[in-house]
Amino acid sequence: ATLLVLGVRRRQTLLGRAATPVVMQALRLNPGSERRIIEPMEQSIQIYEALGNGHQAAAANYQLALYYSKVWTCQRDETKTRAKLSAAFKCFGAAHQYFFSAMRGNEPTFVILSLDFAGLFSSVSGQKESAEKALRCCIDTCDAFSREAICAASQRHAMHSKLPDDKEWFDKMCALGDAVEDKVLKLLQELVKMEKSDGGDTYKSMYRAALLAKMASKKAEASAVTSKEAFASDPDSCSMPVYDLLKQLKG
Repeated sequence: ATLLVLGVRRRQTLLGRAATPVVMQALRLNPGSERRIIEPMEQSIQIYEALGNGHQAAAANYQLALYYSKVWTCQRDETKTRAKLSAAFKCFGAAHQYFFSAMRGNEPTFVILSLDFAGLFSSVSGQKESAEKALRCCIDTCDAFSREAICAASQRHAMHSKLPDDKEWFDKMCALGDAVEDKVLKLLQELVKMEKSDGGDTYKSMYRAALLAKMASKKAEASAVTSKEAFASDPDSCSMPVYDLLKQLKG
């Protein structure tokens, strides 16, 4: 863990904590500074994989992906730009694959990762395929908001779980649900515009279905406080509006 923490701290010191890509050429890191960030993270991935610790290897891949997603926009030439962007997709893909298959108990991390992954796809602007993949990242979070996830989290809460993702789980997931909903609607709006030239209406239908699901969730919003209060005592009565929206799109 020391190597991973070292790499993350160096990244934050040199590039800041925000996930926003670096766009100014003047802020591009020199090769030595870049190695000081990348090498500890890559070494930690190798160690965790050798130990069979998939969770920590995925976490390290995620942190490395965040680095590449920040710097790919400020490279000196197209070759380096493509290499950094490809590395970002590779690391995000590895982390996403693990947390998708090990979602239970890691829901907040998986949803945040998925939003960041969707953001990377969205940054490759003007491409329909990228927008579609960003939308898929968001839809993949559906099960993280399910009643099964809520009940499992409530059980861990009752057992006084100390896992980082379980701290204020319900509040975090409600806030993340709003973020996913906003991202989905924006992506669908983009895709509706893109498919107009093709004469299609697939995304227009999906956008309409998403709006209907959102309207239905607004009507049930009055019970949100009751659901939050019931999280510990009656999780079966809890629900998250974004789940119905995502399930509708998932088909």
